[in-house]
Amino acid sequence: MIQTYRLIRAKAARSRIRIPRVWSWHIGLKPQDIFQASYPRSGSTWLRFILFQILQGEEAGFGKIDKCIPEIHQHRGVPPILPAGGRLIKTHEQYRKEYTRSVLLVRDVRDVILSSHARAVELGLAPLVSNGDFDSFMLSMLEGRALQMGSWQEHTRTWLDSPLAKNGNLLVVRYEDLRKKPEQVLGQLLEFLGVTADSRVIRKAIEDNSLQQMRAKEDKARKAGEQTALLEANKRIGEEGRFVRKGAVAGWRDKLTDAQIKIINRYAGNMLATLGYESGVVEERQSESRISALSI
Repeated sequence: MIQTYRLIRAKAARSRIRIPRVWSWHIGLKPQDIFQASYPRSGSTWLRFILFQILQGEEAGFGKIDKCIPEIHQHRGVPPILPAGGRLIKTHEQYRKEYTRSVLLVRDVRDVILSSHARAVELGLAPLVSNGDFDSFMLSMLEGRALQMGSWQEHTRTWLDSPLAKNGNLLVVRYEDLRKKPEQVLGQLLEFLGVTADSRVIRKAIEDNSLQQMRAKEDKARKAGEQTALLEANKRIGEEGRFVRKGAVAGWRDKLTDAQIKIINRYAGNMLATLGYESGVVEERQSESRISALSI
């Protein structure tokens, strides 16, 4: 029964019924609001936990963040927390004219696909958008059929081509850079938000929201029976299902074949290059090196 209900909801989310629902989510936004945008499975929850602790001065938890940094469909009634009197709101949607200032968190699409597939399998939704195998799921994602917000490359393009990118109201943050040099990247992000924070506060927020700490918080919330949107599905699939996964950086290198990487490059290669990601295929990397040498 639960699985049937989940499939019905997933099908509805991918139908035209979604259009008026998404429109309604964006009613009541304010010009001072700033948006934390990302494609799903790009690390947005981790970033929200860190920002919550910095902005609120207390440790984040699954039951707290929606009351401070809400999802777009939950923003009504949430008080402002930014210096200019705006709210910080999470969205997975493509760019919309209602978004006046945004941070775009991007992650390598190859890791996004792997994480999305694992999540879809856990929730029993993989057959909805594929033939049950990874290759067909990967293709459905690249063609924009797997998730309701379209393909990764199209989603990203709408943001990079938006007026925000042209008028200085869009800050692009790579998940990989946030993992590699969190203090530096967070410093830039907070400046963009108009927030001044002591380096010790930033460092503590990073330490308190490591992968191990995030997993511990998820376990604690589940044992306490917290009713949150992020954990709702996981409660239904048992202890093996986790919302907080490994958060791997370049984990795709050990899991994708060259043939799969070439297919991804065919669809999303231009956007990967725009964002500074390597192609990942050995012969292509060697060719790129030769071209670079000739250019010099």
